[in-house]
Amino acid sequence: MINLVYQRDATIESEGKDMTQCITRSQRGQFSMLPIQYGTSSLGAPLYYFPAQCQAENAGLLFAGMHGDETASISLLSAGLRTIAHARLRHHVIVSANPDGNQLGLRSNANGVDLNRNFPTQNWSGNGTVYRWNSYAETRDVYLNTGEYGGSEPETHHLIELIDSLQPTFILSFHEPLACIDAGQHKKLGKKLVEMFELPLMDGVGYDTPGSFGTWCDEQAIENITIELPPIATDDVTEKYLNTVSSLLVDDINHR
Repeated sequence: MINLVYQRDATIESEGKDMTQCITRSQRGQFSMLPIQYGTSSLGAPLYYFPAQCQAENAGLLFAGMHGDETASISLLSAGLRTIAHARLRHHVIVSANPDGNQLGLRSNANGVDLNRNFPTQNWSGNGTVYRWNSYAETRDVYLNTGEYGGSEPETHHLIELIDSLQPTFILSFHEPLACIDAGQHKKLGKKLVEMFELPLMDGVGYDTPGSFGTWCDEQAIENITIELPPIATDDVTEKYLNTVSSLLVDDINHR
């Protein structure tokens, strides 16, 4: 375990007040906290989350990496966790909800299933889905499976179990590269995030998403918002958004 050294970082603020101490950059190379395993992936990799450390009754859940090839948001959440003092972590965090996809460079999990179309919703479809190869492709034409049934994949199943156990007051899922805050019906929290990330507020992403995590949350009456980062490199994401995410991790954003 590293010997933690703290420095005041005036850029990590909320409502104009210095909210926390942050770990000096030279010591952000590893975590100062240990995660808890909440399940295993399709290939047997551990699924980890970092538990909230203060005022857990108001804790939300933030996660990234449901699509394994969306690495900027994974790097951003990891960097945020390694920047704030452990004791000030206000929300639960999953850095990567799809470790197999991350390791293999896949949007899907190891079974070829798009996890964001595998939740047991009323509109779940077993007909598969398509996605855009990259931001330069004109059409969404790369096929992925949606599973044998809603919730068929271990990553989906264990995430639902964790949410049932933690009962977060809200959930923020990080994706890329659509550059928006997809708030759906949750406009109040969405507007706060628009101010923090300086991204436009949207209601949907412009195409159907049967079996999506957001739809499942709405059916469970869980406040949820998707933060879609723009197309961005890892170096740039920690330069542009680190202070924002660090503030978010220590901020009681849904109760102020």
